Amino acid sequence: MKYLILLIPILIISTACTKTGEINPEVMIDNNTVLIDVRTKDEFKSGHLEKAINIPYTEIEEQIKLITKDTYKNIVVYCRSGRRSGIAQKTLMQMGYKNVVNGGGYKDLLKQQEQ
Repeated sequence: MKYLILLIPILIISTACTKTGEINPEVMIDNNTVLIDVRTKDEFKSGHLEKAINIPYTEIEEQIKLITKDTYKNIVVYCRSGRRSGIAQKTLMQMGYKNVVNGGGYKDLLKQQEQ
């Protein structure tokens, strides 16, 4: 019983928080969405989503304001697996961008767009 009482607040807090870096399996991409591929330039050249902009995740902080200064703009970041896009998402959110979604992996998003 003692452990249950200690566990309840932890469960409430953990379910109420959203995790930065978490991949959104149903990403909505429309004409107003800024789509950023955070992979390397070579990976981008080997294939990318239509209308995607390439900004490697290591350069996102320096380059984002060249794309949009609107901190309420819908932004979807993606990479190969979702790890680098999670880092980019966290960076952008720390900079004050409010609507940043980790789209996960390129191949997964490509399949989703084809459906």
